[in-house]
Amino acid sequence: MMKVSRRKTRSYLLQALYARSMGGVSFEEQTFLHTFFDEPTFASLDVPYFLSMFTGVIEKEGELLTVIHKYAPKFDITTMPVGNLLPIMIASYEMLYLSIDTIPEKVSINEAIELSKTFSDDTARTMVNGVLNALKDEKATILEEIKKDPLAPRFFV
Repeated sequence: MMKVSRRKTRSYLLQALYARSMGGVSFEEQTFLHTFFDEPTFASLDVPYFLSMFTGVIEKEGELLTVIHKYAPKFDITTMPVGNLLPIMIASYEMLYLSIDTIPEKVSINEAIELSKTFSDDTARTMVNGVLNALKDEKATILEEIKKDPLAPRFFV
């Protein structure tokens, strides 16, 4: 049996979310996931984490975008590439909502930075660090705030 890799799972999660964001309303989620799970490399992924995160990030997209908008007001998230936003969305979801596991916030932040090194540009890496550290510091109050008036979903409609 292969060792389960959370880092590798996050990488595949980002790619799956990116593919889902490009599919629009015609995206066949179950077909995509079935095909995705058939890949031999998927055996080393944390499937419960992947599924929880995949559906969770999509469901909470508006709230996650609100977090990014709040802590990175200089960046226009309406024109920013989804690849720059996904590392933050993944880590923010882990920090705010993930219930199947407890992941230290520092790990979520570091993993998001690693994802941005692979899938984003230099600007995104700086934004990832700033947004997630601010979120960590204000986590207790942000949940109520973002639920009151979340931004509209942009990628997973």
